[in-house]
Amino acid sequence: MSWCWLARVGERPRNALAVAELSAGGYLAAFASDADPPSGERKVDARAIDPEGAPALASLVLPPDGVTILFDDPAVSGALRGALAAPWPDVLSTLVVESSRFAGALTAVRDGDRARLASDPFARIFPAELVEVGPGLLGRTPAPTGPVIQRYGGGNPWPWDRF
Repeated sequence: MSWCWLARVGERPRNALAVAELSAGGYLAAFASDADPPSGERKVDARAIDPEGAPALASLVLPPDGVTILFDDPAVSGALRGALAAPWPDVLSTLVVESSRFAGALTAVRDGDRARLASDPFARIFPAELVEVGPGLLGRTPAPTGPVIQRYGGGNPWPWDRF
C-alpha cells in the first residue's frame, strides 16, 4: 500500500503534495513519503489524498503529541470493526506512525452526513474534531474487501482489494 505524510499545520506549506484550509483554522497538508514533513506527521493511505479533491466534512481523530497505541490493541480492533460495519464514507484512513502504531484516523463525507461522522468509532479511542476541509486535499478511498483488520506482519496489512 502506498502512503503519504499527513500533518496539521498552522501555515500553508510550500512543499506539500496537497493542502486544504480547515474551518477550525490552520491547514491539513499531505507530503510525499520521501519528503521532510513538519513535526506531528502521520502516515495516511495515499488514495485518501487528491490535489484536485472536492471539499468535504471530516472527522479528524488525533491523539495528543507523542501518544500512540498498537494496532493490535482491542480498542483499535473494535473501532476498525465499527467503521467496517457503518455505511462507507468517501474517505477513511487510519493514521500511522512507525509501522504498527495507531496515531489517529481521518473519515470524510461529501454528502453532509454529520450523523455518520458524529458516530465515528475512532472517536472512542481519541477525541474527534469535526472540520470542514476545503478543496484540494481529499480523494476517495474505496470500500475494502477481505479481513482488513488482520495483518500478516508488523508493517504488512492484509491486502485491501483481495482475499
